Amino acid sequence: MVNQQTLDYDAFCEYLAVGSTVKAADVQAVMKLIETRLPLILSLNSKVVCSPEGLTFRPKVSGSLTQAQLKARLEAKLADDPTLDIDVNREIETSDLTIKDLEVSIAIEMPGKWDDRFASKAELKRVTKATAELVESGNDEGNGDSSSGGSTDNKQQDGQQTGGGSDNNDNTDPEG
Repeated sequence: MVNQQTLDYDAFCEYLAVGSTVKAADVQAVMKLIETRLPLILSLNSKVVCSPEGLTFRPKVSGSLTQAQLKARLEAKLADDPTLDIDVNREIETSDLTIKDLEVSIAIEMPGKWDDRFASKAELKRVTKATAELVESGNDEGNGDSSSGGSTDNKQQDGQQTGGGSDNNDNTDPEG
């Protein structure tokens, strides 16, 4: 898949309002509330389920302490107080992490149904070097993409792509 475009915030809000009783401004107001309030709820170590199908936001905490950093810390402790019984070569444990070693972020759990919906709508195409160069230069003519008629079933068979309209390597004569 190739990223063809970006749907900006205003266009996204307008798209969400299409066919609804709310206007794009209403959608933007709700999005702003989500943007400001969701992090506050998550900071209380709560999960937030944001859709009937289970789109979930949750806090995520990860640590970044290497074995070498732990050994240096333990050696420093031992140097400060030689009477301590410290194994400087032991493996890292969760209790070795300090607040400074932790990073906090927001994790998003996507519903499985979303993957199915996306997969049914996603359009996969073979991109060749020549096609990529044409797209980069802004000229997408001649890429062999025939979007009229044919199947979009693209299967590999002995290195050759089969199926209709989506093959960018299709050099067949349309009149013959």
